[in-house]
Amino acid sequence: MPKIGIKARMRQAAENVLLSQAKPVRRLMLATGRERSPVLPEIVQIESTNICNAKCIFCPRDEMHRKQGIMSFELFTKIVDECAELGITHLRVHNYGEPFVDRKLVEKVRYAKQKGIKEVGMISNGSLITEQVARGMVEAGLDAINISVDASGKEVFESTRIGLKYDKIIANIERLVRIRAESGKRRPKLILSFVRQNNSADEQAFIEHWRKIADKIHITDLHNWGGTLHQRSDVNYPCYRPWLTFTVLWDGRVSLCCADFDGRTILGDMNTSTIKEIWNSEKYLAVRREHLESGGPDVCRACDLPRKDSPLWIQKLI
Repeated sequence: MPKIGIKARMRQAAENVLLSQAKPVRRLMLATGRERSPVLPEIVQIESTNICNAKCIFCPRDEMHRKQGIMSFELFTKIVDECAELGITHLRVHNYGEPFVDRKLVEKVRYAKQKGIKEVGMISNGSLITEQVARGMVEAGLDAINISVDASGKEVFESTRIGLKYDKIIANIERLVRIRAESGKRRPKLILSFVRQNNSADEQAFIEHWRKIADKIHITDLHNWGGTLHQRSDVNYPCYRPWLTFTVLWDGRVSLCCADFDGRTILGDMNTSTIKEIWNSEKYLAVRREHLESGGPDVCRACDLPRKDSPLWIQKLI
């Protein structure tokens, strides 16, 4: 039999713990009234656009049927104004798409920082970070950018991130690092991500290549996008997202979370309501209750994200 590495054994042990504790934790949260939530979300995630210039093999772009577009500046400022007024300090300007497709993104980030939002971050594939964009983001005050690289070399990268060029991405990252250094600033914090795909040698090469350049290296397992890709999850461990994050699609509709990429569970509309109204609505309460009673809507029951990150957040909730 092949040997199992210590990291794999640790991951398996963690999954076994989740399987044994999922139902008791859900019952405890129900018994203590935790289907309700804090009065306000901790993180507001704004989908500036759901358009993407790539077709990565681990992203279900073909399964997204909702209309594509870019959030208007007026709607964006409405949401940011509410965040500032309510004291919400963490804003994300990504969801399902490549944020830099939005040519007003620098202006939007600048507006959020001018309104006093403490932490503004984003995830990008890095392909559209031109000299102008890089300087704009540094000057606007972007706090963190997570660039998905996922490979240590050209062959693996271009076979998984279809439509993108490895050499261009590397040049864009190096440009951003140079411009940040020239400005004398320490922000945006540079995070480089690697999705683990049974390629441990490539993973180690990635870490060795970037560890002295990036502020942080983020290694994560492939996830199933609410059961759309790969196998469905069988853990049903409570997920923190219905309690702590508030996700606004580009057209203003509020969806369950990033895993609900097609907007199947809509909880409100920021064009006609406020963050506080939607967050504390009967719809949101019902979804949280369903999440604890039966694992939530289908996208939640099939999702494997709770397997990866919910235990630490659940400790905070209970």
